[in-house]
Amino acid sequence: MTETALRPAVIALASGLREARTQRGIGLRQLADMIGIYPAVLSSFELGHRAPQDTIVAHILGVLRAPQHVREHLIDLARRSHDQDLIDRTGRAESYLRPTFELRSTRVTEWSPTLIPEVLQTAEYARALRDTGLLDPEAADVGCLLRTARQLALSDEPGPPHTFLIGEVATRPDACTSDVLRDQLDHLRIWARKPRIGVRIVPAADCPPGLVEPFTLYERRAGALAVALRHQHGAVYSTHQAALATYENAARALRRHGVEKAWP
Repeated sequence: MTETALRPAVIALASGLREARTQRGIGLRQLADMIGIYPAVLSSFELGHRAPQDTIVAHILGVLRAPQHVREHLIDLARRSHDQDLIDRTGRAESYLRPTFELRSTRVTEWSPTLIPEVLQTAEYARALRDTGLLDPEAADVGCLLRTARQLALSDEPGPPHTFLIGEVATRPDACTSDVLRDQLDHLRIWARKPRIGVRIVPAADCPPGLVEPFTLYERRAGALAVALRHQHGAVYSTHQAALATYENAARALRRHGVEKAWP
């Protein structure tokens, strides 16, 4: 796998170009003829094996008559294609990056120190978080749809094993009522029985709240591929070796301290 194929901006750009084409119902060979390039070259753009220049991206999207916000977003990604880090301020790239890195991983580790991980949340628990008024309503609605899609994928589709490391604080009724939390913890037990899901609780004594921020580490046998640091309006994806080494060490320590079936 080439270095180019692992850069976050290239992955997001490739998926965005493919989606822009398929939404118009145009085949790859047809589009290649329309823009005057070889189909193999266009395919390499859509697979992330090559990073097209921003002028080429602009030409492709112009032929596809893509909406203005799509053109601006993908042209910006083309200009950032050499970066090892990607700051996704809008959250648009998240839907491309997460499944792509999951597909290329042999193991995924998600650390959530103070809340139940989003994909494992019940509807009632997610609603309690939304009712705090601290989350953007539109983002919360989109998150609900993404959560449902991810839950279906983790339940039914093949893929790498996922280890969810949850801080002990998340098992306390701070974010919701006791009844909602009880149902949520029962739901965790169900998830923990699924074939490729591991759920562990990390005691606060081993990792005090605030010491290690939430992250998702994507790994393969040769080492880490990427780390994602999510925030309220998007995420930061990094493939920088120094960052990966730091989070590999953190994930290793958290897995060592994590205890299965340790919630009330």
